[in-house]
Amino acid sequence: VNQRGIALLTAILFVMIATAIVVSVTHEEAFSIRKTARIQTMDRAGLYALGLEDWARLILMRDSKDGKIDHLEEDWAVGIPGLPIENGFLSGYLEDEQAKFNLNNLLSSEESVNRFKRLCNNLEVDTLFIDALLDWMDSDFDLRYPDGAEDDAYETHRVGNRFLVDVSELLLVKHVTPEMYNILRPHITVLPEPTFINVNTMSETIFLALGENLNPDTLTAERKKSEFESVEDFITRMQLPINDTELSVKTDYFLARGQVTQGELSFSFDTLIHRDTNGVTTVLNRSLGRL
Repeated sequence: VNQRGIALLTAILFVMIATAIVVSVTHEEAFSIRKTARIQTMDRAGLYALGLEDWARLILMRDSKDGKIDHLEEDWAVGIPGLPIENGFLSGYLEDEQAKFNLNNLLSSEESVNRFKRLCNNLEVDTLFIDALLDWMDSDFDLRYPDGAEDDAYETHRVGNRFLVDVSELLLVKHVTPEMYNILRPHITVLPEPTFINVNTMSETIFLALGENLNPDTLTAERKKSEFESVEDFITRMQLPINDTELSVKTDYFLARGQVTQGELSFSFDTLIHRDTNGVTTVLNRSLGRL
């Protein structure tokens, strides 16, 4: 009897082990299938994003042949609404990066620093960090007075001592908080060189940073009449007591932004595009991520 009992227990044990193995293999197989399907979905999303990127480059090249100024009534500013694709949809649009304040302008002139301070003040962002930001970007190790910050001010990293390479780098600078960053983010950019602000595409927020006592309603009214043909045209029509430095009616840097939805997964992409004076476009960087 004892032997039959032992044999029965052994058989039950074998069945349990076999069942556990089957369940484990089935689970691993299902996980592998889901993982493979997700990778394939991401690959398809990446291809769709590249297609939108090609659309952006093509429309920018065509635009360069149509006129010498860039404004918000042109085809590049229209964008693509939700377009159906296999198992989902895609959409995309272009942003004029020179409608924003380029942080890499700060070392170019005192006027750029003053405009950035006005931008911060208008957005109620404490300007305490600006000296530290300038120290982060300049090539020396001399502290700016009174709130500068070089290597000694940081415990976990060193200052860049170069142009910023991404807007998010601002979060590494002393005195900058995530709350401040989130407020500034829609109005700032980082481009690989100092650039001019396009007066035809800038927001009212950026306009107000150009000088003191400006009226954004005048900007809106004048742009409704017609786009500015030159910086001189802008200053004359707006009757502004400012000089024309670091302003333009032409843009060289654009950001192609889009969303690709595949089934239950959605992906966003950003591509920074440079367009030269001959209309030739170059992709400077791109990113693709889950939403």
